[in-house]
Amino acid sequence: VNRAYQDWLSTHKPFHWFIAFYGILKNGGFDVIIGNPPYVEYSKVKKHYTLKGYRTEKCGNLYAMTIERSFDLSNGPVGMIVQLPLVCTDRMTPAQSLFKSPNRVSWFANFDDRPGKLFDDLQHIRATIFIFKNEKKRDIVRLYSTQYNRWYTEVRSILFEGIPFAEITDISVEGSFPKVSDSIGKRIVIKLRNAKKSLLSYKIGKYVCHFHNSPQYWIRAMDFVPYFWSERDGKKMSPTIKSLYFESELDAAAVIAILNSSLFYWWFVVFSDCRSLKLREIRNFPIGVDNMATSIKQNLSAIATDLMVNLKRHAQRKETTYKTTGRVVYDEFYPRYSKPIIDKIDRALAKHYGFTDEELDFIINYDIKYRMGLGN
Repeated sequence: VNRAYQDWLSTHKPFHWFIAFYGILKNGGFDVIIGNPPYVEYSKVKKHYTLKGYRTEKCGNLYAMTIERSFDLSNGPVGMIVQLPLVCTDRMTPAQSLFKSPNRVSWFANFDDRPGKLFDDLQHIRATIFIFKNEKKRDIVRLYSTQYNRWYTEVRSILFEGIPFAEITDISVEGSFPKVSDSIGKRIVIKLRNAKKSLLSYKIGKYVCHFHNSPQYWIRAMDFVPYFWSERDGKKMSPTIKSLYFESELDAAAVIAILNSSLFYWWFVVFSDCRSLKLREIRNFPIGVDNMATSIKQNLSAIATDLMVNLKRHAQRKETTYKTTGRVVYDEFYPRYSKPIIDKIDRALAKHYGFTDEELDFIINYDIKYRMGLGN
């Protein structure tokens, strides 16, 4: 036998499912598949292993391809722990489409890694645990989800006992399975989508809305550039600050108010990767500033003015050091001190959308015990 071939067998250890499990696959596949697949970029292993014929190759991460292969090998339920982006990023759309095929029912439980986390030894692992099964009824597709679960470490032992799920089949969108777990959340999503309005075009004009693209518990949008200085580059705009531009000062002020609202924060959590604020969520938020009544804009603008003053009042100048930039000095803001002002924005938006008192109360108090905690 060719020595090079023997060396390849030794180093690559190829595995052929149909040969290794002939009887199982001949009879339809495994009864159950469970796993924690590798969270590894395909580009890092592609020179050693080349995959062919995978719909999920464009997802770029091996866990998406593992899911696809598991579906092919399964004759029963499949359950896995994967990264949260599976359910909420455009990149994972090919993997999401697997769950939307006929005769499939899927459940997704979604978890933050702050303040408590599922895995003590791993940092920044926001996770989704999914369970999928085939339904024998024809053309049945059902998707169920939890909210974006947060918890304190001391309750982890009972975390899974009372997690509710809601059916999201009718409110899922391309690129995202909404993270909602109750009828109130579903109603709000439906009311927002029924508005059929998008955020105003923001790429032109001299009036600016600046926002941090890395929120944790609050969206921070401002009409001023927060202070930032680095030893390497001097005073400049922080790389975490992004900008939107408007022709109208009133429109810019209204958008600043809207982005700071608890409603928009909730929307961000429900549809995004919960790590970075991308333009996708801003574009898709159905507020329609361009055709909003001037009186509503003026009200939002006045509230935004008060909010900017309050944010500055509670800001603290911080200092840290990075290997790449050296010493860094920056202003840090604490929106929790401005919550009463932010609540005024949400009350104005509730009237705009026709929210019930129950729906407004849900938004104002969403995740409040974590958002109002120390350090937020």
